[in-house]
Amino acid sequence: MIDKSFHFSLESDSLRLEARRVSWDSELLGYPVAEIVVFELNGVECHSEFQRFASWVEVGDYGMISCRLPHERLSESEILERNGFRFIEMVLHPTIDSLQDLNFEDQGILVSQVEDVDIRSIGEIAEKAFRFERFHIDPYLSREIGNTRYGRWIINCQNDNKQQMLKAMLGDKIIGFFLVEYKMNLVYWHLTAMSPEFQGRGLGERVWSAMLAKHKADGYLQILTTISARNTPVLNLYSKLNFRFRPPEMTFHWNKLSNRASNVLSNTMRGS
Repeated sequence: MIDKSFHFSLESDSLRLEARRVSWDSELLGYPVAEIVVFELNGVECHSEFQRFASWVEVGDYGMISCRLPHERLSESEILERNGFRFIEMVLHPTIDSLQDLNFEDQGILVSQVEDVDIRSIGEIAEKAFRFERFHIDPYLSREIGNTRYGRWIINCQNDNKQQMLKAMLGDKIIGFFLVEYKMNLVYWHLTAMSPEFQGRGLGERVWSAMLAKHKADGYLQILTTISARNTPVLNLYSKLNFRFRPPEMTFHWNKLSNRASNVLSNTMRGS
């Protein structure tokens, strides 16, 4: 077992668990935040092993922990819920696997790389465009925190060599942006957003089609992204654009405040 302040790793006959501190969410919320990146249950009894993780949480004074599991991992989800985690959302993974086989008409939307002068405008869009994601729907996090998180994401990604921002222009106005990562023949969309000013005007299909056309022209074969199952407008958009869906995942949050409010903290992360 590796037990350090920013990283936890444990593997036994019954449990494999890895967690790490999330620095930028910790900065945003003002207290330590972690995410479980691996959680696999190999046996029925894992009480003592999970209690080691609970001790790491307590020593690190973590106030929030997130975990995302494949939808079929019901035994793991039961362990999480038994230890104070709450189900937050189901996420879906829309994908196109044969982009080069598709044809796109000219949408009158110009797609290009974001420049430094655009960052402020893109950040303002990010702070207003999202409503369905986990930081917005967790009852123990304010909407303002969710808005700020996405605005900061735009600022932080400027120092990330793996991610690039693309803007969608209608005339001389930025009406949307995509934060993307290129992986061999695949493009992963980390964030996709339309400016609230232009939502509800039937422009979504045009913007997304223009983005797909750019990726096709650049020679990519696959597109993959992640959306909340609550986001039915975008879900319908992806269906209309002939995306298919990979198996969903479940998202859970543990929040110190929620467990204190229900007087559960002393009985959960210390073992149940």
